[in-house]
Amino acid sequence: MDKARTTPIMTSAAVSRLVSAWLATIPSEHTRARYRRDLGRLAGWLLGHRGRGLLSTRAEDVIAYSHTLTGNRHDLDHRAHPLRRHNTIATKATAWSSFFTYCVRAGLIEANPVQQARALDPASAYPPHPRNPARGADAEALRALVIEVHRDPWLGGSLGAAMVGLLVVTQWRPERVTTRTLADLSRRGVHDGDMWLPLPASVVGYLAAWRAERPDVVGPHVFYERSGLRRISAIDLMRLVLRSAERGGLGEGLTATQVARAAAEITSRGEAVDLPPLEELRRTAPAPEQLALPDDPREHDPEQPALLPLPEG
Repeated sequence: MDKARTTPIMTSAAVSRLVSAWLATIPSEHTRARYRRDLGRLAGWLLGHRGRGLLSTRAEDVIAYSHTLTGNRHDLDHRAHPLRRHNTIATKATAWSSFFTYCVRAGLIEANPVQQARALDPASAYPPHPRNPARGADAEALRALVIEVHRDPWLGGSLGAAMVGLLVVTQWRPERVTTRTLADLSRRGVHDGDMWLPLPASVVGYLAAWRAERPDVVGPHVFYERSGLRRISAIDLMRLVLRSAERGGLGEGLTATQVARAAAEITSRGEAVDLPPLEELRRTAPAPEQLALPDDPREHDPEQPALLPLPEG
């Protein structure tokens, strides 16, 4: 008769090494930080309320902790607040499940308690976020988006084209695009984790043109406001996509995330997004005189524009 497997007893240092080994398998620095935070909060709750460590986590623990995430601000009825409740829990449960899946593969536990919790508690089943449709953003729409981005008065020209071109080609989140450094780029493409991702000639052209325009005062990061006073943030890129999509008649709700998702769906079908070369953009959608980027471009006063000098050539 087989003996029941018991959960191994691990010291705090051993658990820390286990968590570090798991996080090392995640290429995104942003995701690693979020996963570490979400798992740490679960571990603290387990120790304080259940008196046990991570490897002793049970499905009922996951269910009980997930109910505390809603607090008193939201009814626990998932039908009353489906998006707020499910998105909050689903995001955190993704981190927990990733860790416990790693432990199962390492032979440290028999089953993933998050998966068990999902089967036991339908109201707190942590379904993945409902994915917003890409609103018909096909290959032609993405091409048209880059054209509109190039004529944007705040982040247009080669700067905007380079950011949105990377967004379409890599399908990264906006914050991964805006935090690129010079060390990430080479003739081989762009650095993605432990590998180099090849880029089409059009995107290489956008990046080369922007790097030639970059002010000398900036640091190692690639995307700075043209004045060189501050780096471009993820929200700047998201607003750029929204403005350009609305201006180009692609819809008011086309977000940067939907653009990346649409590009991923197109490439998964074996199709390609034919982005226009920089020469075509400069001919058909020349960049206007660039305005200094305010905190929120929607609050810009058109009567008092703050112009930045365009690069020569």
